[in-house]
Amino acid sequence: MSALLAILALTLARLLWLGLNEPNLYADEAQYWIWAQTISGGYYSKPPLIAWTIAAVTALCGNSEGCIRLFSPLTHAATALILAATATRLFDSRSGFWTAVVYATLPGVSVSSTIASTDALLLPAWAVSLHALVRLRESPSPVWWAVLGFAVGMGLLAKYTMAGFVLSLALWWLLERGPKPALTGPGPWVALSLALLVLSPNLVWNAVHGFATVRHVGENTNLAQGASFKLHKAAEFFAAQFGVFGPLTFASLLWILFRRDTWRDPRTRLLAFFVVPLGALILGQSFLSRANANWAAPIYAAGTILVSAWAVARARILLLRASVALHVAAALIIFAGPLVLAAVGHELPRRYDPWMRQRGYDVLGQAIAREAATHSGARFLFDQRRDMASLIYYIRPHPFDARMWKPDGIARNSFEQTAPLRPDDPGPFLYVTRREDPADVLSRFEHADRLARLVVPTHRDSALRYTLWRLEGFRGYRD
Repeated sequence: MSALLAILALTLARLLWLGLNEPNLYADEAQYWIWAQTISGGYYSKPPLIAWTIAAVTALCGNSEGCIRLFSPLTHAATALILAATATRLFDSRSGFWTAVVYATLPGVSVSSTIASTDALLLPAWAVSLHALVRLRESPSPVWWAVLGFAVGMGLLAKYTMAGFVLSLALWWLLERGPKPALTGPGPWVALSLALLVLSPNLVWNAVHGFATVRHVGENTNLAQGASFKLHKAAEFFAAQFGVFGPLTFASLLWILFRRDTWRDPRTRLLAFFVVPLGALILGQSFLSRANANWAAPIYAAGTILVSAWAVARARILLLRASVALHVAAALIIFAGPLVLAAVGHELPRRYDPWMRQRGYDVLGQAIAREAATHSGARFLFDQRRDMASLIYYIRPHPFDARMWKPDGIARNSFEQTAPLRPDDPGPFLYVTRREDPADVLSRFEHADRLARLVVPTHRDSALRYTLWRLEGFRGYRD
């Protein structure tokens, strides 16, 4: 009950913040919202669950930034409580309480709770899968096999990183010396069948679209051009985990993983198997090419239980309290700091603003809409995915018929796949670009008139700068 009340209070605070403070949608969030306008079995760069979820919540409360992000604090709250139940099952109720509180206040979770992200959907599926495995370890019930299969399927619909759970599960089952569920009987087949059934819409979509999402994920690793072997990139990724998981909690997790006792106890060994393989894989990816800091997020499900249970068992509650206090302080700085400074007349420079990439697009969209009002019948044209996503959302009415410049014929993003400018489309277009003199684009039209240079200040040292052109008579990408 204590864990439930703590998570409820924190979630209400996050919901209140979303209602009162709505930073502009980041470009990826805007793109997910655009996807949600057309329900599909898949999309170019992500599986479909994020779009399905946004479609559901916006049908209930509208298309504001806060509503689009509404599911994130709720799913993270659910993840915290599921992990608490798992920790209680493996260890005791105090470990469960601290697991919930530590997870819910992790810096990465605080940030993820206020944006529309695939991690917010992946992590509850990962937590349910881990809980189902713990229950199967106790008693191989067909019900928990079904729960495991369903959760794995949902996780894969959220983000393909869920395959890391399957990898950890396979390694744990192969190497585990203690109790584990047998693979005989109908249970494993039920799990596999359910996982494939849940994932089937995305499998069918990928098959029809040349496995576009799978190929994109592969391209996103940047390994096709060869490994770069950049030690400093791996060091940056490793250092970033102190920020994502918190400095004390991440340091404690590393200490726990290097202790022999961790690998002797079947309970902690199980959890370690859901930390080390994926963590090592992504660390290796950061060395070979690149890796975003949040790619390791799933390892902190089992990682939070490990740290909390270890601290409780050794009466290191002060460590957990200090960690939570540090996490809360960091959240206050991120979420309240800019508002407080603005209230006393001090504006942060762009580099120190945690929301630096989420400023000004609402004002820019209004300015573009005013300029476009006298050009009815002209559709918008963009040359960058991020600009197209953000401005389809912030230009009103939403220009869903906008087109993307695609000179080489190769689709590298969702808009180039679904809304490319085709050679047989003469226009007219309202071309929005960051470039002042995009000669390569202008030269391919019979008429090109510059309508406006739009400058929207976002910080005292930064502004959004775009040029708006009216283009007519597209002659194709080449003669």
